[in-house]
Amino acid sequence: MAVLGVLPQESASQWILSLLAIVIFYFVGSAIYNLHFSPLAKYPGPFFSKISAFPSFYYALKGTRHIWIWQCHQIYGDVFRFHPNGLIINSPSGHNSIYGTRSNVKKGKFYEVFQNKEARNTLNTIDKAAHAKKRKVLNAVFSDSAVRSAETFVIKHVDRWCDLLLDNVKAGEWTEPKNAAHLTDFLVFDILGDLAFGRSFESKEPGPNPLKAIPHSIASYAKFMYPITKSPIVNFWVWMKPRGLDILLQRMKTPETRRFADFVQASVAERTKEEQKLQKERIQGQEPRKDMFHYLFQARDPETGGPAYTPMQLFSEATLLIIAGTDTTSTAMCTIFFYLAHNPHVYKKLTREVREKFGDADEIVGGPKLASCQYLRACIDESLRIAPPVLPELSREVLPGGLNIDGTFIPAGVQVGTSGWSLMHHDEVFGDPWVYRPERWIVDTESGVTAEDVSRAQTAFHPFSIGAGNCVGRNLAMQELLVTVGRLLYRMDVRVPAGDSVGAGSEELGWGRRSKRNFQIRDAYVAVKDGPMLQFKRRGV
Repeated sequence: MAVLGVLPQESASQWILSLLAIVIFYFVGSAIYNLHFSPLAKYPGPFFSKISAFPSFYYALKGTRHIWIWQCHQIYGDVFRFHPNGLIINSPSGHNSIYGTRSNVKKGKFYEVFQNKEARNTLNTIDKAAHAKKRKVLNAVFSDSAVRSAETFVIKHVDRWCDLLLDNVKAGEWTEPKNAAHLTDFLVFDILGDLAFGRSFESKEPGPNPLKAIPHSIASYAKFMYPITKSPIVNFWVWMKPRGLDILLQRMKTPETRRFADFVQASVAERTKEEQKLQKERIQGQEPRKDMFHYLFQARDPETGGPAYTPMQLFSEATLLIIAGTDTTSTAMCTIFFYLAHNPHVYKKLTREVREKFGDADEIVGGPKLASCQYLRACIDESLRIAPPVLPELSREVLPGGLNIDGTFIPAGVQVGTSGWSLMHHDEVFGDPWVYRPERWIVDTESGVTAEDVSRAQTAFHPFSIGAGNCVGRNLAMQELLVTVGRLLYRMDVRVPAGDSVGAGSEELGWGRRSKRNFQIRDAYVAVKDGPMLQFKRRGV
């Protein structure tokens, strides 16, 4: 602007007009190319999505991008152009082509938005070889034996949580309405804290606790960052991160987020000292506490033989595990309780299975007996299908050599993905995708569900994704869901307060969100939810 100040007024105006003309020419030229000459020009999609990332950004900002993607599939079919350089594919075979282990793709620009140059975690590591090394460590963190070791901590927190739900409630009386979103956030947050650091955050306990705000801060952070990953400025954002943006973002942290980061750093330091001490004392027969941090700390770099993680990397990985594990499992729990409370026949059938199968709540532990609760598992799977905790496409970029998807060649550099929400609401696969029907997962000739029906549904059921980037904590999440739902329903009854509609759809919300019988979630990459409101009562004898 200083240059404009020394120019004659007429020259300044001409300079501005010239600059404006250049900008207009660029955007018009870009639009013409994208509409008529781009390799993706033949694909259908909303007009403005073909020439700009703005529509995708707009719906991400609104939190309804998953619904917008589903609507576009209804209009344009199983493949549509959501971005000048991006396609979303909605078929089981397309999903497998994109996310399979040998697929010729890499993680998209989305993941670079979340990178920290000092400590990249498993989620935002783009390089396949580096990701494989990190993932190998996490596979040990979530091995079968590690998950079995974790069950003791899960049960401890679930039992305490159930006790608190019924605290000071007389037999036969219902509790005051409670928001399941808050209740389940606190439960899962405490479990993850205990498993990651050997210290519960105690957020589910009554009374003030500054850490109670952390689950809300995590959701706020996701709602802030997610639109950026879908915005027209995403490339500029990634370029700016090592050039001062990361420092600015650190300074913009909320007090609650800073408190959480300080808590995690202190916990990492404390657990590191404990692990070092126990490592020396193990000769005397003492065993360490085998939580997540133990496996992270003990991991070794196969090339150097030294620790696989620096202290900063330990902090980053542990933080990821807590954040990723809290929202997703909590959302699944809220979904289950919403649909149980709104479907009396499902609720009755499930409580009968749980209460007849076990003689005591203490029997509800991992093993053959819990695994034999076929309807309980079906209810959980149906909840993960109808409201998946991760909603959008997991962005992938096609590598040199291209990629064949459903018989169509996709050139290098194109962004591709499949929306979990849309795939698991596919009409041709599920028939009645908006109906909560656990029976669809159980072969039963009397009810008309064939093995072919179940197999077809399973081809599109990927709540934890597939391939090298699938959810490493899926077994722990399933254990938490089975134990929590099983023990709660064994001990108490659950209902939605009469006339309450928190978390339900409504006519005002529009196409895809109108049904009062469907649980509504906001798209912030991970699902953000409110409700349902629930009441609890001690189980009658």
